[in-house]
Amino acid sequence: MTDEHSTIEAHLATSYLIRSIIVTIVCLVLGVWGIWDYVEIIPRQEREFARAEVCRAFNQYAEPVVSGGEAPNEKRRAEFVTAVLRSLEIEGGGAIESDIDGLREAVSSGGEHAIDTLEELLVKRLLPEAVRQAAESQGAETGSTLQTGPRSESTWLAAEAAMVRGARTPTLASGDSGDVLRQGLLLAQAQLNLYGEVEQPSAYDRPIQWLFILCLPFVPWYLWGVVVNKRKRFALDADGTLHVPGETWSPQDLADIDMKKWMSKSKAWVVHTDGHRVLMDDYIFKGVYRIVGEIASARYPAEWTDEAKRVKKDTAPPEPADSSEMPEIDA
Repeated sequence: MTDEHSTIEAHLATSYLIRSIIVTIVCLVLGVWGIWDYVEIIPRQEREFARAEVCRAFNQYAEPVVSGGEAPNEKRRAEFVTAVLRSLEIEGGGAIESDIDGLREAVSSGGEHAIDTLEELLVKRLLPEAVRQAAESQGAETGSTLQTGPRSESTWLAAEAAMVRGARTPTLASGDSGDVLRQGLLLAQAQLNLYGEVEQPSAYDRPIQWLFILCLPFVPWYLWGVVVNKRKRFALDADGTLHVPGETWSPQDLADIDMKKWMSKSKAWVVHTDGHRVLMDDYIFKGVYRIVGEIASARYPAEWTDEAKRVKKDTAPPEPADSSEMPEIDA
């Protein structure tokens, strides 16, 4: 046991504290990163990819008409309208869900109603609303000049409305229809310069972000573990009195020590005479091995040293027998 005037104490290990803080920071960063990607980056990527698809579909419809003088291709126009509806579904959300459902039915029926209604939806509802929101975000007064960037929603909706207006032109024979298509092509190319390189998010992107987000519960878990263990103290007095968290055991209270997991996990359990056990973890508490070693060596001196190491068995080979006592072997 301990010498006459010493007390062995064990407190929270610095290595455990550092590891817990590092893990907490890593989990926090991964969790916040996952949330940011899930609510901002991936939706933005989906939105910009859908915009690029609208521009590509309009180019496929309008380019042959403007450059080659071909007649408008109804299949390509339907594909363009479908791309616009897919983009609006992402841009507008639930507010225009019923409008989009009705427009899809109109597109499938092949009538002109879909594209007429689509232009009205863009020009009279969505575009003014986008401009109003942009003005509010900038704090612009009524009548003042609104500054919008090339990637703003209002800029995109204005370009999209111009493309829809161009797609309404059935032939080049009526008035300025060719100019309307050319203007739509110019705006489509300008938007493709912004969004043409954007790739469609993978189907696995959101599930992966959830793996990162699920790291967040470990942040309070590890912090709470540090707070709780910081308050714990283990000590063994010279007279054999054992101090464990919230309790003080006299030498007579200490019934046994369980060392089954000590060599594999550095964990031992001291056992009270009433049967309850207290874990002593050398991974978490610095110096606890000395307390464990003192108790184990006192109870099992043939198995454990006071440093909590197993006693090495004597493996010396047996001494050879006296040659004078060995029987003679006939030649």
